[in-house]
Amino acid sequence: MNLQKIKAALLYGDEVNQGRPVLFAEGRNSEKWKEIQGENPFYKEEWHLILEAGRRYLEQPIRSLRFSDYKIYDLTGSRKEYEREYFEHRGRLKTFAVLSAACGEDPYIHALEDAIWAICDEYTWCLPAHLGGESLTVYEKTGPYAGGKKNIGRIREHQRQVDLFASETGFALMEICSMLEERLAPIVVHRVHELVKERILQPYCELNSMFWWETATNNWAAVCAGSVGAAALYLIKDNDALAPVLLRLLGTMETFLSGYAEDGACTEGLGYWKYGFGLYTYFAELLRQRTAGQIDLMQGEKIRQIALFQQKCYLSDNNVVSFSDANLTFKFQPGLTWYLKNCFGEVEIPDLQYRARFMDNNCHNWAEAIRNLIWSSPGMGGGGLAGGTYYLKDAQWLVSRLRTGMNAVSLAAKGGHNDEPHNHNDVGNFILDVNGELLLTDTGAGEYTKQYFGPERYTILCNSSRGHSVPVINGGYQAEGREQSARVLEQSGTGSTDVFVLEISRAYNDNSLVSLLRSFVFEKTAAPKLTVKDSYTFKHAPSSVTERFVTFREPKPLSPGRVEIQGERGRIFVVYDPNVLEFSVEKDIFVGPRTTLAELYLLDLKVKNPQCEFTAEIIFEVETV
Repeated sequence: MNLQKIKAALLYGDEVNQGRPVLFAEGRNSEKWKEIQGENPFYKEEWHLILEAGRRYLEQPIRSLRFSDYKIYDLTGSRKEYEREYFEHRGRLKTFAVLSAACGEDPYIHALEDAIWAICDEYTWCLPAHLGGESLTVYEKTGPYAGGKKNIGRIREHQRQVDLFASETGFALMEICSMLEERLAPIVVHRVHELVKERILQPYCELNSMFWWETATNNWAAVCAGSVGAAALYLIKDNDALAPVLLRLLGTMETFLSGYAEDGACTEGLGYWKYGFGLYTYFAELLRQRTAGQIDLMQGEKIRQIALFQQKCYLSDNNVVSFSDANLTFKFQPGLTWYLKNCFGEVEIPDLQYRARFMDNNCHNWAEAIRNLIWSSPGMGGGGLAGGTYYLKDAQWLVSRLRTGMNAVSLAAKGGHNDEPHNHNDVGNFILDVNGELLLTDTGAGEYTKQYFGPERYTILCNSSRGHSVPVINGGYQAEGREQSARVLEQSGTGSTDVFVLEISRAYNDNSLVSLLRSFVFEKTAAPKLTVKDSYTFKHAPSSVTERFVTFREPKPLSPGRVEIQGERGRIFVVYDPNVLEFSVEKDIFVGPRTTLAELYLLDLKVKNPQCEFTAEIIFEVETV
């Protein structure tokens, strides 16, 4: 895509659209808003929740963002104090924007104006956690360019830093003002336009060093570029000014897509898939509308594979593959999913009881919330996902779902490497789900703090291989790095059996370890069974080797060589040779998102007499109820 083609596409859009407000025109559809407020069960409960949120916000004063909370991140590393109120501002914004669009009543309009005004009053739209440890550093607006003649890049003051949430704020404010411009006070709309120019578009367009996320291959690229692009589409009317902005943004979108391999897997986890690819999609649709279909970013085999990723991540119920900084469960975006279904017929709709609701997202992202209402449909289906096996070759993930009657047993196993986005040291890790319970788990994301993304990252239980179902060798854990990786030796399946074999010795910086073959054999029969076999070769006999397995359920030894992990809807028996392996269990505390605490059990089977070559075999027998 070059500048000439973009300019031509914009001109074509002008000719076809003839001045009509085409950007997110579906959000102005009065019939859709009537449907949302009607008696259809698909929307009825949701609408009552929105009304209740509006009532609650009307009774509460808007709290300003306090400096005493703002400074906490750089002083202690804690994010939650400031971000709680920051995102509450956005919850108020999206709630009153929807109520204003649906009802148009003065109390909602006035409350929306106040919510917009409060966000405009914020010192910066960027989170302290995204200011590089310098949220308390003073940068003068008229300060000199850094580096003199050698570098024309200029340090941006805090108000002009564009991160995930600053860009999303600009997108939200511009879209809301576009939808409701005739009802909002002109001074409110004017202030939004001026601040979005000052805080988002001018910092992006000025002669300065580019933002780091412009060449990123993770969710940041799509979220920031997509949100900046959406704001630009709404605000910049001059095609000659808009075209070069779009050219630059499209380059970032290409870079974002390069972070996906041909299998379409998002190794950051499903939550980051819906965040990054979601913003990519929302921007793509706005651009398609603006150019009357001349630029369509939702074409191609890679886009199709990325769109199909969501359905490959479900284990059972709303439990999903929780590798890296994913969450244990996931509420899918009905708007995004239905849109993708209309683009690619193979997209499957998960069970609708697990769809995201309006107030579910603690970050209160506007773009996904409004599209979940407007893009979804009572006829979208959603009967749940069938059994099957998915092998994501580039990510080295195997996801296998067994469905028999009312029972569901699922395995997820991974190779990969230890420098993935939102990385955990987890090469060779796996998850075993029985009827919606993660009896062998990957904890997923922990609490986000400064330490979580700093040098101390791999001292934290959930990020270290210590907190994963992988071996502990000579008392040591896996190391981080791209070279610490797996090699897939076999992946095969017969319908009733899946086989996955990995070479994972490179994940350990242990000079005495020559090879470590980990094999998974998942027998999907009436009596499901998973066999994990680790075959070791050392230069000399190791001092210790421990087979570790991680669970939120307390393991109970039943007899030598047999341990029970009991759930509410099923259980597994851990079966091993007691002459070879010795059982023990350690209890630790997992600190999850928003400081949730959970007991985590580390089930250890220590090799009694490790030699230069030996094999440890553990069988997980599944019993459903």
